[in-house]
Amino acid sequence: MLLLASAGIVSGTLSRIARADSLALKINYYDTFVPYSFLHESQVRGVFVDIVNEVLGRRGGLSLTHQAMPWARAQQEVKDNLADAFCTLESDARREYVDFSREPFLKMDNSVVFAKNHPQAERIKKIKTSDDLKQFLIGTYLGDSRIETLFKGMKVDAQAVDMKQVLQKIAAGRTDVTIIGNIRWKYYAREAGVRDKLDDIPFDNVEYRFGVRKSHPAVGKILNLFDKTIVAIKKDGTLERIINAYG
Repeated sequence: MLLLASAGIVSGTLSRIARADSLALKINYYDTFVPYSFLHESQVRGVFVDIVNEVLGRRGGLSLTHQAMPWARAQQEVKDNLADAFCTLESDARREYVDFSREPFLKMDNSVVFAKNHPQAERIKKIKTSDDLKQFLIGTYLGDSRIETLFKGMKVDAQAVDMKQVLQKIAAGRTDVTIIGNIRWKYYAREAGVRDKLDDIPFDNVEYRFGVRKSHPAVGKILNLFDKTIVAIKKDGTLERIINAYG
């Protein structure tokens, strides 16, 4: 009876939240972050989108609008109150204008990616920590928060528009290494036609969270709903099924 009563309270609370006009959320995504967020036939798709739809849409009853664009612009729109939320890594810069969920919804294994014919390939293969990266030119894309976190104080080429271009530059010998999710780099490398020119070694893993702009009138309620529901879909296997659908 206590469980039923508790479930009724939560259900009633979520229903009241869902009816609030202020909880119609506009969520921004990176448009070439395959398989996590990307555009397909003008529709925003990916692991992040499916998770948010399940947690805040189907189970939370919120009205959601998904839009994808270059990552630097996607973040700036949230900062400027033109959009409400995004899925990303926590950073000091983002915490200035966004509150994040307590619960991470995804952990991603990262790799160090480099050219097989790189003259220092054997040294690259010995990279274990961020300090080991300092001797190399690191490639990444515009808007990557790691420029001010993991890569801070290092030699960074951040002029690429997306990760596909980063990998092309590595294959061409114009950048030494990058750090990217194990699944993602292989997909992009195939798309860029450089898969056979690149290799990787394991590096670390990172946690992605849901972030809502601090100025949103219901930021606390939204994140509380997200945290409770993400725990539920982890327990019942829904989260795993969403992720596996793309693998």
